Amino acid sequence: MNERDDGLEQARQLGRLRAERLDLTLRAEEQREREIRLARFAWDPGSEEPALSGDEGDLPAGAEVWRLRQEVERLAAFHQAVLHSRAWQLIQWARRPFGRAW
Repeated sequence: MNERDDGLEQARQLGRLRAERLDLTLRAEEQREREIRLARFAWDPGSEEPALSGDEGDLPAGAEVWRLRQEVERLAAFHQAVLHSRAWQLIQWARRPFGRAW
């Protein structure tokens, strides 16, 4: 009876080790695939990736990226408008004698 229990315990341990090895292999393969897809998207943002769910669930990831790009462009345009405004230039002219921290 004791030999049977030892054989069963060894089989369980072997199964557990094989499952852990398979899990590690799958995780490494998934990580590689993620890195490749991210690099491909970063180098070629126009490439069509399959639509994945965004954080909100109802917007595909592509629509979310487009919305964020539009927001960045809007903020960049506002920033440029502020930098070129007369009021900003007057404030910067008045700040010069005091240095950057006043």
